[in-house]
Amino acid sequence: MGFNATTALNHLLLFFLLLAGISPTAQAAAIGSPAGWAAAGSLILPGSGQLYNHQPVRAAGHFSTFLGSGIAASYYYDRDDFIEFDDRYDEDEEIIYTNRTTERAEVAERVMLSSMFYSSYDAYMQRRLMQDNLGYRTPAHYEFIQELALAPFNREYLTRWTTLVPIGIAASALTLGADDSWVTERKDGMTRDEAAAYQFPKHGAVAIGEEAFFRGVLNNSFSHQWGEWWGLTASSVSFGLAHTGDGMSADAGVATVFGAYLGWVHQRNDYRMAESVAIHFWWNVFVSLAALRHDPEDRTARVAIELPF
Repeated sequence: MGFNATTALNHLLLFFLLLAGISPTAQAAAIGSPAGWAAAGSLILPGSGQLYNHQPVRAAGHFSTFLGSGIAASYYYDRDDFIEFDDRYDEDEEIIYTNRTTERAEVAERVMLSSMFYSSYDAYMQRRLMQDNLGYRTPAHYEFIQELALAPFNREYLTRWTTLVPIGIAASALTLGADDSWVTERKDGMTRDEAAAYQFPKHGAVAIGEEAFFRGVLNNSFSHQWGEWWGLTASSVSFGLAHTGDGMSADAGVATVFGAYLGWVHQRNDYRMAESVAIHFWWNVFVSLAALRHDPEDRTARVAIELPF
């Protein structure tokens, strides 16, 4: 399976953080918040929060996406040529092993997890809008998934320094040689262009899902409850705790710093998250493409580590 015990425990922790952080007023207990219940329900089972909000059509859409991607992921996991996580990443030599089946499984898994996160955001924000956002100190801007999917290609964001600086840093990884970065061994005749193509849907799902939950739900609700500084801190730490440092993933400390920047951009944009999605997407894509530039045979030595979020 694509999920390991550490990941499952992190998601359980996030569920309790969600309940602890969402309240209808700055002083009220979070457990009683209708928006909090809706968000928590959809995080566990996509669509359940929408049913709680009396939106059955939305519920069906979120659940079918979750179910379909889960079935697809399971299909690829069961294939004989699927490469298990522990076999895919050689952290000592910084080599990634991949093939078509493994890439397809990763895309399906990312869509499944993203459906949980975005369904939670959708249920949470819809509930707040149903209540005219009464009792909240932060705005409730609903952002459609289509808008977020196009955000990385939106000229408005690609001309802002707040976007260009971080993605410029990530793009610099493309200049590294084989001795200074992760390299990829592609199996079963998979071409470099094929492997690169999978990075776009994979990281699109990651960026949309994680930004919807960590910024759209947690950063917004924590900032409402505790103020912008402490809200940003809490949502950034939550983001960090969701990263294990396994494989090419950032560890908790680095992810917390990156989450703080994304959360600051989110607050700066009046709690709209499209620009944060664009930054998150291009960071991950550039770092992943950098790892695909070289094969293990291109190396004479091994030195550095790259950190996608």
